Amino acid sequence: MVTQLTGGALLAVWGIAMIALSYYIYQRQSVTDTEEFITAGGRAQLGLTTASFAVTWMWAGDILGVPQYVGITGVAGIWMYAAPAVLSSFVVIPFALRMRKLFPQGLTYSEYFIERFGKWAHLAVILVILYTMVLGGVIQLFVGGSVIGGLTGIDPNIVMAVLMGVIGIYILLGGLWGSMTTDFVQFVSALALTLVFVPLLLVEAGGPGQVYEGMVTNLGEQSAQFLSMANFNAIEGLFLPYALGLGVWGVVSLATWQRVFAVRRDKTSRFLTIGGIGVFTTIAMYSVIGFVGLAAFTDVAPGNLSIEALGLLPDWAAIIFLLVALMVLGSSVDSYLTAIASLTSRDIYYRHLNTDASDDQQLRVARGASIGFAAVIFAATVFALGSISFVQLLLIGGIGASALVGPFALSLFWTKASQTGFVTGVIVSQLVTAFLLAASYDVVVTSPTLKLWEIMAVGHLVSTGLTLLVSAASPDDFRFESIAQEGSAVVTDGGDDQ
Repeated sequence: MVTQLTGGALLAVWGIAMIALSYYIYQRQSVTDTEEFITAGGRAQLGLTTASFAVTWMWAGDILGVPQYVGITGVAGIWMYAAPAVLSSFVVIPFALRMRKLFPQGLTYSEYFIERFGKWAHLAVILVILYTMVLGGVIQLFVGGSVIGGLTGIDPNIVMAVLMGVIGIYILLGGLWGSMTTDFVQFVSALALTLVFVPLLLVEAGGPGQVYEGMVTNLGEQSAQFLSMANFNAIEGLFLPYALGLGVWGVVSLATWQRVFAVRRDKTSRFLTIGGIGVFTTIAMYSVIGFVGLAAFTDVAPGNLSIEALGLLPDWAAIIFLLVALMVLGSSVDSYLTAIASLTSRDIYYRHLNTDASDDQQLRVARGASIGFAAVIFAATVFALGSISFVQLLLIGGIGASALVGPFALSLFWTKASQTGFVTGVIVSQLVTAFLLAASYDVVVTSPTLKLWEIMAVGHLVSTGLTLLVSAASPDDFRFESIAQEGSAVVTDGGDDQ
């Protein structure tokens, strides 16, 4: 375990370094207008954007989530966690290619819904995206408080306050440029974490052979089941809700779409594919933390495996690991905060509150939102930390996706999809899933209660089904070319049709 003094020093070093880097980027990239703040001017390089996307998708939550999955269901926890995470990256590709063809001029993908339907549809999308992005930030900050606080003995609330304060400041300065540049540094750190510290932990535990023997001994009669990839016992509790929620998270995540609009159109599918593959490698490596925990401890709850296992690292390695972990944690939280800032400025303020707002006014709102929502995410995480387990929070976090994915797909490819059908599908789906989720936690009394994956399946069916039925009864006759800029045709990989 690292002392509180050392932990505090690491937080200070990380904070100063990230703010200094963001200030440098603010000056170098001239982040003085809304487009630069929200989409990096649409001129971000493939390497920078891919690294940013990959490290954002290498959720800080993986440090807790993957070992907890392994602690619950063994080796099968790897594919139960990895498959939906990787799928989420690939599912975005057809949406991204279609969107870049129809709406290349967008700053936030949610603005597309104004052009496609109107303000009511746009408001419905804002509602879902806003709480989804806040919840995403809460999930990541939850990990920061748990891991950094657990390894240093510092109060998790203090850790989270420092994390959000630093991230809020460097996003205020650099916007998406600041987020992606610090993400690149954090991407290198994530590689170091997975390629250096996880193997080191394995060596400290005695090597693969000893870890395997320790697992067999500690698990006893359960060892055969836990060491089998075909252990399907937790498929309803872990895999299906993750697949139906976070497995399609990328489609509705504004953090993902900021990077889609930031990269050149001819690189769209490439950066999403490379990012998805990178996610799988880190998840596989993080599973080792869970295996070491199962081998070393007999009475540790799955949710505590990460902290206890990482405590086996020598002091010097634990200190460096904490600094690297801070990098990874920052990359996840800052992506959601940047997305919320852009949503507040462009979608709420400019589109609904002040349509005559100047670029300077929009930029001030975006920067103010980065600080304001940093406080909101912190307060929500303080509440969640004492109320719910990490895996529960992680799985519930994907429930907003069930309302948007189907209607969004219909809006992109079906000319008859109407605003009435879209809004009805999204709103009714969210109300139904909210009621069913409340019932599953006994907030409201009903019988029978549904499992989480069943709730998400109902959400997808209701949103897509109602959009189809209502649109069929009162169809639109939309002309997609009406929102596409001249010369916006793209070829299969998203490049310009030349």
